[in-house]
Amino acid sequence: MSIVNIYIHDENIYNVEKKPPEKPPKPPLYHSRFEHQVRQETKSCKDAHRTMGFSKIPLPGPADFLRKNCGPRHRATKSAPVRLCTGHKPPIPKPHEPSPCQVLKVVDFRKENVKKVVAANPKKPRPRYADTRKGDFHDLEKSGLMPIYMCQPKFGKVPQYLTRRKKDLAAQKDRLIEDRAQQQPRCSYILQEERVELLKGLKKNWEKLQQEYQSLPLLTDTVPKMIRKAKLENNLKQLEKDILTIENNPYIYLYDDDQKDA
Repeated sequence: MSIVNIYIHDENIYNVEKKPPEKPPKPPLYHSRFEHQVRQETKSCKDAHRTMGFSKIPLPGPADFLRKNCGPRHRATKSAPVRLCTGHKPPIPKPHEPSPCQVLKVVDFRKENVKKVVAANPKKPRPRYADTRKGDFHDLEKSGLMPIYMCQPKFGKVPQYLTRRKKDLAAQKDRLIEDRAQQQPRCSYILQEERVELLKGLKKNWEKLQQEYQSLPLLTDTVPKMIRKAKLENNLKQLEKDILTIENNPYIYLYDDDQKDA
């Protein structure tokens, strides 16, 4: 184990604080090489307007004060009169000639009002009831004592929307019955002749498969031979099962699965 002796100590607690990072110096400003040329051109343009007018405006003399009716007079120009009505009015009719305007019909409003009042229906008194001896009247229709809904002409009748709904349901039912009648039956019966032909065909297929099965080699040592043997056995079993079902069931019906899915 070695011992290190430190004789010079440069550490100070005031140097532990973090100092802010020093900012980098700013780059020099950009000066265009055409700067002096632009300044000279602007000065020359400004100096060109110094010859316009007096350098100092002269003050008016004391004798040139403003007098009455001495200033410039501006007269308004007369414009053409504006006519709101462009068309010419009709001439005034003579006393014996009829007026071109529409002749107003003279109406006797008194007689018209009398006719309306006579033809109008009499106003029915509002039904009320008094519940106190002082004669405090209240509305009878809003009280609930008067049978309002029973007196209506539609009370006790079937609404129109229900009758329309019943007609629609009956028409829908008739359409369903017609569609079912037009559809072909899903089940079909096999005749005896077809059944016998089907049995003969199954037995012929079984004989062919039996011959193929018997012609297989005795040693099945490869995978293709094993697969072929298993396939033939499954087909023979299925044919035997189908032959038994047809022989045991004299009546056979066929069901169309495609029509059911559709």
